[in-house]
This record gives sequence, structure tokens and C-alpha cells, in this order.
Amino acid sequence: MIGRRTCAGVVAALGLLLAGAAEAQSVLRVAPETLSRILDPHFTTSFTTRDFGYLVFDTLFAVDDRFEPKPQMVERYTLSDDKLTYTFVLRPGLKWHDGQPVTAADCVASIRRWASRDPMGQTLTRFTASLEAPDPGTIKLVLKEPYGLVLDSLAKIGAPVPFMMPERIAKTPGSEQVKEIVGSGPYKFRADLHEPGVKIVLDKFADYKPRPEPPVWASGGKIAKIDRIEMLGMPDSQTQVSALIKGEVDYLERVPADILELIDAKSGAKAEVVSDFGFQAIMRMNHLQPPFDNVKVRQAITHAIDRSLYAAVVAGDPKFATACPAVFGCGMPYESKEGVPAYDIALAKTMLKEANVDFSKPIVMLHVANAPGIAALGNVTRQVLVDLGFKVDMQAMDFQTFATRRLNMKSTAEGGWNIAHTTNTVPDQGNPLSNPFLVAVGPPASAWGWPTDPKTEELRLKFATAGSLDARKAIAAEIQSRTYEQVLYVPLGQFTTPSAWRNNLQGVLKSPVMLLYNIEKK
Repeated sequence: MIGRRTCAGVVAALGLLLAGAAEAQSVLRVAPETLSRILDPHFTTSFTTRDFGYLVFDTLFAVDDRFEPKPQMVERYTLSDDKLTYTFVLRPGLKWHDGQPVTAADCVASIRRWASRDPMGQTLTRFTASLEAPDPGTIKLVLKEPYGLVLDSLAKIGAPVPFMMPERIAKTPGSEQVKEIVGSGPYKFRADLHEPGVKIVLDKFADYKPRPEPPVWASGGKIAKIDRIEMLGMPDSQTQVSALIKGEVDYLERVPADILELIDAKSGAKAEVVSDFGFQAIMRMNHLQPPFDNVKVRQAITHAIDRSLYAAVVAGDPKFATACPAVFGCGMPYESKEGVPAYDIALAKTMLKEANVDFSKPIVMLHVANAPGIAALGNVTRQVLVDLGFKVDMQAMDFQTFATRRLNMKSTAEGGWNIAHTTNTVPDQGNPLSNPFLVAVGPPASAWGWPTDPKTEELRLKFATAGSLDARKAIAAEIQSRTYEQVLYVPLGQFTTPSAWRNNLQGVLKSPVMLLYNIEKK
């Protein structure tokens, strides 16, 4: 017979054992710049959703740091001699988080859904004669004519990423958000622990089979070395850095340069730029509403832009930014100097006068107050507009409100807008097919701002069918000139932002996007 004291001791010991087991679970707490409420990675270009997607979902191909597509879920593939038929064979043993096997039919449905939302996917669709799954492990893509960017499309690193989903979920129309988050990636989403806008929880997926190659950007092995990842919504950068120093979080996506000094040798953390290409700062004018429905007014704005002012503030420190005007990014394969308007404030004012602009009506600017880099852009533009004679109604909001509000095509009296800013990773902007701000087919297919320009669309198609890199470079330069002529959007500069993490983290990957697998705690 076991005595009461012995029994109590056993219970206490068991309690300590269970507590120890709970403590043994490793947890990576991450504070993104903003925390998206949208978890459907095909539905939005949100950075948080994209980064969440890389943990939960997987891709058929993935690009490395040389922009070369590498097989990911695909084990092998062939291309017919006539360059029209791609046959992809899936890696064996892939599973969805609900335990079901990954099939080619799942992937076909996922490609179709992604392509309905993504500019590069839409171009791929134009060249596609048929896309089918002849058996559970094989995907067959037949083209109408040779198209050299098939693998580049399926491997694109930026949002919307061509993530694979189960067929039953991927059949959700692209115009609607999916209602269930099930992937085949290294981590699985915990819907029961989700607090929208506050916390996203992911647990290691034990049945995930990483590739054997070392990770390079989004390609190679995705190894879940941490048991749980928690993505946390925090109100501002100062709060995030304070939490990092206290050990309440482990990783910060972005740290503005003006508070980098807080992360010193005594802080227990370090800061480092993990994306050498960084981000493009973007101004977008609404082509549907006056005064920016007038191309002459848009052109006038481009002559009033001094990029050095944006470079001075967007990253918090000029050393992290450059006044790069290249539509496809500086240091990128399609970088060009063609067509960039000269800074000439007097010319800008003359052009506005000739356009008979009504300066009595205020310009409605959507201002993302909780993202420091985007907010800095708006502050500079506001002064530019005021100097030109405009009244500016700067409407401050958080990024989630902005993501919804920018889709409003109505007049400013009905909740619409005139001008807004954002940022995007440079590789996303890096060619005429992946750059979402160059789609110029008008509403609703064009991204918010809704430009219409058949010439740009003609050039994008010409780029898609070009037979060599030199030919594509020449066409890309022509597209840049046309972009500035029609002012589809305005690149305001290029900048990098350091990330920061606790000193006990190892394995942080260099990449244009935030990849949180392969990280471990020591």
C-alpha cells in the first residue's frame, strides 16, 4: 500500500515531469512589421501572409539567390523537344497537414487558383493550352506556344506565391478567401490558438520531408528545428525592440535605423540586413479619380519628386537607402535608366497650370501610420503636394485598414482616395511580369490604382515571348520608359532594413522574404 506522503510525492514528481516536458518544447516568438488578418496566401500581397505561407505551404519550384528555379515539391521534370509540354513528377511521400497524400490534382487546382490572382500567373495562363493530372503523381502542362518563363513563374518568391493547397480548398474562387488553412509545409497552422491581429501559432509538422539540398533563399531543405512558432502583433517598433531586449520575443522582421542603437552589445541581441536587395518604395496614384485620371497631372508629380528626400527618411538612416529610380530595381537583371523624369519643380507647376487643376479640392492620401517606412513616404509626399499648391487630406490608418481601403474605386466622397504609398521586395518588382504595378488592363484586374494602357500590355506580352535575355532587357527598358510616360506608378527609391534576433538563435537565412524555418535556439 502506498502511503499518502508517497502518493503526494509521486504526484509532485509527475507534475514536475510534465512541467519539464512542457518547458522542453522550443518556441520561436516573432514580431513582424505588421500582422495580417488575412491568411490566404493567394488572396493578398501582404508580407506577413506571404511569410506565414512559406511556413505552412510548399511550392513546386523555388528560386535561389541567382534567380534560378529549383525543384521543390517536384522530384523531376521534362520538357518536350518542341518546347510545348512540361511533365512534372512529384516527390513521393508528400502529405497535407490533415494526413492526406499530396496529389497532382491538388497542385493543378492550386496553380489555377494562384494564376487567377497573380500577374505572372495570368501571363502563364495566356500561354497554357491545357493543365491536367494524368495520374496522382504527375502534372502535365501543355503550352499554346513556347514560353521560356514557365519555371520562373512557378518558382516566384514574392506574393502572391504559387503555394500548393488541397484540391478541395484550392477550388475556392480566387475572389474569395479560403476558409481552411491546410498546407504541406514544415509547420501547420493552429486554428484553435489563432487570435486575428494578435497571434498566429504554428506547430512543427512531423511528417514533413525536407529536400536534401542546403537552403538558399526559398529553395532547398526546409527543416523545422523549432517546435512552435508564434507570430505576434505589436503596436510599434519601440515596443518590439523593448520586447526583444527583455527576451519576450526572439526575432524582429524590421528595425528602423533610428532605434538600432538600442540593440547594442549588452542587449542580448543583434541586428543584421538579411536581404541585400531590400525593398522598393512606391507611390501609386488613382487613375480612376481626378486629378490623377489626367496623365499630365501624374507627369507633373514625377517632375516634383526629389528622391533624395525619400531616401533620407524611408529607412531611418540614409546609409540604408538609395535614390534608385529603376522600375525593376537597382542591382537586378533588368535595371535601366531609361525614361526617368528630371527633377524640375518649375516645370511641374507649369504642367499643373496647363492642366487646369482644381486646387480647391483636397487630395485624399491613405497614410499607413503603423508601418514606419511607408509612413515616412507619405510625410514627404504631403509636403511635395503642398508645395505644388494642393490641399492634402492625410487619412491615417493601420495597414490592415489600408489593405481594404485601397480597393475602393469610388470617389473620395464615397470613401475612395487619390494617392497612397507602399513598399514591396525588390525581387517582386524585378521583371515586367512579376511586378504587380505594371498590370495595365484597368479595373478590376489591375492592382489598386487601376491603370489602363494597352501599349504596356503589348510590351509585357512581347517580353514574355522574347527569345533571349538581351531581348528581354531591351523590352524591359522600353517598358520602364512607358511606365514613366503613363505614370503607372512611381518608384521612390530602394532601401534595406535590418532584422534583429536574440543571440541564442542560429541558422537565420539570407533571403528577400522572412523565412523562419531552419532556425534553432542554442
